[in-house]
Amino acid sequence: MNPYGVRYSVGRDWGFTLLSAGLWLVFWFHRTRRLLDGELARGRDDAVLHSIGLVVPIWNIFVLYWLYRDLDDLRRWNGLPGLEVALYTIGGALAPVVTYSIALGKFNELWDRRTQGLAVEAPVSGGEKAVLAAGAALWLLWVGWIAALVFFELA
Repeated sequence: MNPYGVRYSVGRDWGFTLLSAGLWLVFWFHRTRRLLDGELARGRDDAVLHSIGLVVPIWNIFVLYWLYRDLDDLRRWNGLPGLEVALYTIGGALAPVVTYSIALGKFNELWDRRTQGLAVEAPVSGGEKAVLAAGAALWLLWVGWIAALVFFELA
C-alpha cells in the first residue's frame, strides 16, 4: 500500500475511533505524523513522541499546533490554500471532533493533490485491526466493570 495515495473518510474515522475506544485516532495520528515528517524532509521522525504527547494535557496543544503547522506548510507547497493554524489548534483543544473532521478533509485534499486525484480509500491494515481489537477489549472491560458495580450495589 502506498500511504501517500490514500484517504480516510470521516465515517470510517469516527466509526473506528468509537469502536476502538479512541485508540484508532492515535493510530491515525501516528501514521499521519510519519507521512508529514517524510514529506517535509527536515530529518525528523518524531511520530512516536508526538503520538504520546497527543494524550498528555498541555503537551497535546503543542502537538496539535505542530501537526497543523506542518499540514499548512505542505498544503501551501502543493498549491492549496493554507490553514489558520492558530484556529485549528484552539479548535482541536476545545472541539476536537469537529476540528479533526474538518482537518481530515484538508489532509485528503493534500493527498489528492500529491497524487493528481488518484488517492483511494485506505485499505484496513493489520495494525488497524489490532487497534480495533484492543479498543473492543477496553470496551468489554469497561462494560464488565459497570455491570459488576451495578450487580454488587444491588446485591
